Amino acid sequence: MNQAEQQWLENRIDAAVGDDYYLDRDEEKGIKEEGAAKGITVKDIEIVLRTELDKQGAVSERILLDELDRLLRQFTDNDKKLDNKEERDALDKVLRAAPGKKKGLDPRAAEVYVSSFCKVNGVVRTTDRNRFAMPVALAIAVLVLVGGYLLYTKTGIVTGGVGLTVKLKDNDKSEIDDLLRRAVVYADKSQYTDPPEKSAKACIDCIKQIDPNGEYRGDEVKLLAQRIVGHYISLAEKRYANHDNTGATKWLERAKLLNADMETIRDKEREFGFIKEEK
Repeated sequence: MNQAEQQWLENRIDAAVGDDYYLDRDEEKGIKEEGAAKGITVKDIEIVLRTELDKQGAVSERILLDELDRLLRQFTDNDKKLDNKEERDALDKVLRAAPGKKKGLDPRAAEVYVSSFCKVNGVVRTTDRNRFAMPVALAIAVLVLVGGYLLYTKTGIVTGGVGLTVKLKDNDKSEIDDLLRRAVVYADKSQYTDPPEKSAKACIDCIKQIDPNGEYRGDEVKLLAQRIVGHYISLAEKRYANHDNTGATKWLERAKLLNADMETIRDKEREFGFIKEEK
């Protein structure tokens, strides 16, 4: 692995764990597949992964699940039973952040794994889950009531207007604040649209779903999208200047993903001769 490949790999890992210090299995699989496509060996990828995760205090979901599997086998190999205390002990080991780490295993991933482990290995799980049970009819009624309430409070009829508009609540605004903060961080790292799951565009898309009319911090969201479009246009201009029309087209198409400054993008396509002048 040469220096350029190592730098790419370090940046890719940083992009995956930079906001949550957690590398889930799908993200790790994607990194390994992309690395293999570049000719990087699995061994080299594993070494860099461990180094970068330790450096950032991040965790690998795969490694934590391997540890959970080891503990479950230790508790159940002899009697094929997993009692409450054993399950708690196993989960405590992996759910709590280890020294030097900022996160533990995602509880949802842990629950799915324990359930699957017991089913596949014929283990009797004695955890009392009935205390969380709710009669089906009551559960349905609660869901209907909650859903109706959320629909009522989330959307309201605009007086004097047509149709429905989003009525933002405090938690919506807090979520937008967080998404916008993350979007700016991603943009500063040049993660505009890649990787798709952790990019400025992904955050902007989420904000638009919460607040389609841009009532809260809409101008800031718009300015960030325009900033990214401007960056892609700049890259397209450089490609066009080097007589690389394919590259220029790629960057303009990438700019369109932001759904902002569309007229500016079309003007640039006309300038490059990619679309015919209107008569």
